[in-house]
Amino acid sequence: MNRNGNPIGTATIALLATCLIVGFVAPASGQAQRAGATASIRVGEVVAQERVELKDDSVKKGALVGGVIGLAAGSGKSGKTTRKRAAIGATLGGMAGSAKKKPTGMKYSVRTADGTIIQIVTDQTQIRLGDCVTVEESGGKANIRRISDTACQPESAPILNDPAIQAELQEEAAECVAVKEELLAAETDEAIDRALRKMSIFCD
Repeated sequence: MNRNGNPIGTATIALLATCLIVGFVAPASGQAQRAGATASIRVGEVVAQERVELKDDSVKKGALVGGVIGLAAGSGKSGKTTRKRAAIGATLGGMAGSAKKKPTGMKYSVRTADGTIIQIVTDQTQIRLGDCVTVEESGGKANIRRISDTACQPESAPILNDPAIQAELQEEAAECVAVKEELLAAETDEAIDRALRKMSIFCD
């Protein structure tokens, strides 16, 4: 069953993506429409990883910025920005375990089928070298997500032509964007904790 309660076959789940660069522009439904954007989804293999200090701007040059720290991108100067930065600060502080420690995360290099290297800096640390992943970009926010190794096999490539698979990938990305927006709107510790837990479920 998918998150909307609709049945999905085992083969479909295993073949949701392949290690080919993909830019999907098909309109998504439900939460995708509420998020206000469709995602650019690129797929490939993690070929390098490096632990980095998340507050070091130099490690972000030429890279996408994902996870919680990516929420600060394009924040503007509205009142919402104050809440956003407070949520991000509280989260990064929790990751560090102590206010005296500098929060760390990962810088991943992902190689797509055409040889393009995508780099993404994120507080997401569950990805490992050799993993097959999707790199999602939507509304100025980025996300990296582990997918099945079966999906990386060249034989899976024709599955990408199936509109149902494209829609499923878009829905996954849209759900992640929606919970990130929920974190940005959070004003209490309870709301922040709830949104972070949902991010772990929908984005990782």
